[in-house]
Amino acid sequence: MVKLFRKESQVEKYAEVHVKIVFDSILKLKEVMSSFYIGDFAELDKKVDELSKLEHKADDVRRKMELEFYNGAFLPFDREDRIVMAELVDSVSDMAESTGFSICLSRLKFPSKGQGDFEKFVDIIIDTVSVLRECIDQLDIDMGNSITKAHEVEDLEDKADIMERKIIKTLYQLYDEEKIDILTLIELKNITTKLGNIVDRAENASDRALIIAAKRRG
Repeated sequence: MVKLFRKESQVEKYAEVHVKIVFDSILKLKEVMSSFYIGDFAELDKKVDELSKLEHKADDVRRKMELEFYNGAFLPFDREDRIVMAELVDSVSDMAESTGFSICLSRLKFPSKGQGDFEKFVDIIIDTVSVLRECIDQLDIDMGNSITKAHEVEDLEDKADIMERKIIKTLYQLYDEEKIDILTLIELKNITTKLGNIVDRAENASDRALIIAAKRRG
């Protein structure tokens, strides 16, 4: 039993490190966006490379967690949900990296109108993943607080949806006014959708935390 608790403690430490790296990848994505706004593609390429390294680092920690699960950490009824939650948290940084690559490859000139909404959107994404981090960190400390944080993630996801729709509407307006071409419309819409997917994946991870909490209550 002591050995089991030691394994669980190690997984909890990995989970804390893992979600921090994922959060750092979202902060790095904000730096990518800042370079994108001003068209500094040399700096953008550098930031995307740094983002990719963070994503790979998150993968490494997730694999270490999976080995601990394989070696018997947590009871079977809890183990599956923990593995799924780790994969869902990891998918947040996966999508951040994918978004960064899309921006890097597009080489688009960012339109003069719309930067403010994109900045607000990215800030909502950062807030969402920050709250997800708190949700994960609190899961084995204060389950009630973890549940509260999971619900906050849901609220932020709603805000992100509203901002995503607003940005896409603005992009179509810019296209109708011939201020951007069709390629710019398609690429920026794709980037916007990917940004929204980051929040969706964060919500999926927080939902899994709710399932773990519900099972713990029996």
